[in-house]
Amino acid sequence: MVWTGHARAGAVMMMAAAVLAACERAEDTLGTVRRVPLPDSLADGATLAVDSARHLWIGTPGRLMALDSAGRSVRVVQTPGTGAPRLLGQSAGRLAIAAGERVAVAAAGSARASGGWNSAAVRTLAADPRGAWVFAANRRGGVVGLDAATLTPAWGWPETGTQALAVAVSPLGDRVYVSVDEGEDGKSQVQVRDAASGRVLFRAEQADALRSLAAAPDGTLFGVADGAVVRLRHEGQVLRRLWSVSPGAGDAAELRMDPTGRRVAVLGRGSGAALAVLDAGDGRVLGQTKTAPLDAAFGVDGRLYLLERRAVRIVR
Repeated sequence: MVWTGHARAGAVMMMAAAVLAACERAEDTLGTVRRVPLPDSLADGATLAVDSARHLWIGTPGRLMALDSAGRSVRVVQTPGTGAPRLLGQSAGRLAIAAGERVAVAAAGSARASGGWNSAAVRTLAADPRGAWVFAANRRGGVVGLDAATLTPAWGWPETGTQALAVAVSPLGDRVYVSVDEGEDGKSQVQVRDAASGRVLFRAEQADALRSLAAAPDGTLFGVADGAVVRLRHEGQVLRRLWSVSPGAGDAAELRMDPTGRRVAVLGRGSGAALAVLDAGDGRVLGQTKTAPLDAAFGVDGRLYLLERRAVRIVR
């Protein structure tokens, strides 16, 4: 290969940027409160959720396990499929669970999840904060409403674009935000839908597709595009961009929203990825890890839990 001057300079700049990013992550700047030991070592793909009782729900292939604050198992639920399930929510001891292309329910006290719905078209899920529905967006931008008690389809909204990349619900449950790779005009966009009727209120074009979405308690919306975190505000018929920050967590990143609204965590995926915690107001990087944990979740009190291979690390 013959390098031109511009190509050589570009390669040097890319390598310098990579070295600089690695140097910036030389120290883990998240203070640890404590670690909860795990009974077994975990593999890639394991999931984490934290409920209101501070039980740690860890998903591994075919199983969802709850641990108490001392790391003792308090419940184990067998789940359909061979992938690692994720807890979507619970009510009166009943669990709503996502397991690959399947969503299922585990009754209070049951050791096995069953029922629910199976669809290869589902791309992303989001729970209604009021607890009535789970919104399932599909590969053509349509949305199916699943009854939160049974996780069976109750209604559906028309398909309006290409593959759905992310979905989020407003804190009041009155708006549903669906990020699609390409809308009817061929451009990446976030479709803002009325939650009662499914009507598309407007389409907000995006320079880069948002592959993760999270709604904050104050109604602002966060997304990730090519590793950059953006903060958006729904104002009338527009989504106004308030700021954009590239925290160096990695290009394929997912968001975790602090329920208190103070912070947002950016969980990188893939080689060289890390986790960064941002101030939700101005985007300042408050802390970061050297490498990405397997998963991350905020508790109802605003503490951040990081899933490691041998422990759950609780950070300030």
